[in-house]
Amino acid sequence: MPLAPLLCFLGAALAPPGQSVDTAADDRALFTQAETATANLAEGNKSPLNKETRLAQVKRASTSGVRLLAPVRDKKLDGEESYRVAAAASVLITGAYKCEKCTRWHCTLASGVVVDPDGVIATNHHVAAGETADAMGVMTADGRFFPVIEILAANKNTDVALLRVAAKGLTALPVRDDLGAGAAIYCYSHPANTFGCFSEGIVTRYCRLGGADRNGAVFMQITADYARGSSGGPIIDQAGNLVGLVSSTSPVLYDNPVTKGATPTSQANLQMVRHNCVTGRAILDLTRPPAKPTGAK
Repeated sequence: MPLAPLLCFLGAALAPPGQSVDTAADDRALFTQAETATANLAEGNKSPLNKETRLAQVKRASTSGVRLLAPVRDKKLDGEESYRVAAAASVLITGAYKCEKCTRWHCTLASGVVVDPDGVIATNHHVAAGETADAMGVMTADGRFFPVIEILAANKNTDVALLRVAAKGLTALPVRDDLGAGAAIYCYSHPANTFGCFSEGIVTRYCRLGGADRNGAVFMQITADYARGSSGGPIIDQAGNLVGLVSSTSPVLYDNPVTKGATPTSQANLQMVRHNCVTGRAILDLTRPPAKPTGAK
């Protein structure tokens, strides 16, 4: 079956939570389901990937054998089709940990997207490298839960990672790395304990981010909205290609001087928020052999 019809078929076959009035998302039930499954993994050390091994595997720079789909070039989906396609390939990523105040398991929540039907999922480095999680798992839009069994590769600077779960025949998105600034995009993610939120916008630019964590790596900035919990959520183009992942936000504040005679403080006013995203190329780079040093044979 050609790729474009395959994407449409899979997207149409799934009725993800939140898609319509008849399939309204029950956030509490959905997150409780994922959290319970992850806590059961962590209890009694039943996770197939323990924390120590996971943190060691995050240092892997590349992987081979990932079966990526070819990008779609001649298809334009409407908004409802785009929602179904994004939802069908997206996952909720959970990490179970214990705090110092009680004995129960708690869970971190993030987003991710399938890029290989045989269980390979793209998300952020900061999700895969979380210091606290004793067990990690993913839940698909149709409610299936899979433990994370391996970190295939990751890059801290570009904030990207590839995870593997023991699954076959998952709905995957093709990866594209040449979408230009100004192009229309959509974002699908799970912000602040709300399952399957969809927003639209454009690519505003590509830029290099500074700081010790980013070290000049190239990121894509977009106008589509997202919030905490969205980390690793897919950014797709109008053909249903994966063009990036949610990574972070950078608020732009304006210091408003206090009026004369007021308390000598200032109020920081939010002017805009930069939405920084992993690029499609950063995802693809994890599937390529590391470049040899100059002069190496």
